[in-house]
Amino acid sequence: MGDAAKEMYELQKVDLTWAKVRQRLLEIQKLLGETEQLRQVRARVSETESELQSWRGKQKDAEFESRSLAERIQSADEQLMGGTIHNPKELEALQANVDSMRRHRAQLEDSAVEAMLLADGLDAQLDELRQSLEKLEKEWASGQTDLRVQETKMKQNYVLLKRKREALAADMSPDTLNRYEQMRRRRGGVAVARVVNGDCEACHVQMPTGVISALQSNRDELVVCTSCGRYLFQA
Repeated sequence: MGDAAKEMYELQKVDLTWAKVRQRLLEIQKLLGETEQLRQVRARVSETESELQSWRGKQKDAEFESRSLAERIQSADEQLMGGTIHNPKELEALQANVDSMRRHRAQLEDSAVEAMLLADGLDAQLDELRQSLEKLEKEWASGQTDLRVQETKMKQNYVLLKRKREALAADMSPDTLNRYEQMRRRRGGVAVARVVNGDCEACHVQMPTGVISALQSNRDELVVCTSCGRYLFQA
């Protein structure tokens, strides 16, 4: 059992670092890919583009129908003024039709103006959204590059730490390794605590003189903290 606590402590340092690297890798993997903000802004751009296209279409339709009516009104006016129609009822019906077309054309012109104003507002809004999206995409792309670099480094460290752990574990006796693993599971991943200035580094409790003496005089036996129960190590 000689130097068992030291062996445990060295293995624990690797295990704790390995756990941090593993946690960071998981965090990086969650961060890789588009952010919710980026997806939302892209969706707003798409929705605004569709809405703008719809209002531009309504504007063009209203303007086209208004021009068509203008031609029909002009033709009817020419008939009214041309003297080719003599029947009073026909003249009255034609005049009523012209009046109806003029009212409808006025409504179409109002609709075209309303559609144009809404489309112009959406056009300005779309320009702002596209600028925001471009900025977000640049920031996102830059961040993704940094994350990929971090991910590569973390994966390399992960593999190196795994190999180091395997080497340290192989040098330990099965009994020491088993006791370490059991204590680690019971104590939240920290099986061994250093004694610094007479205090347990894990629970920060002052150790009795008998415990300190045992650590200094008997390197062959594992000594446990009287407070937290972890194995103690003194360099």
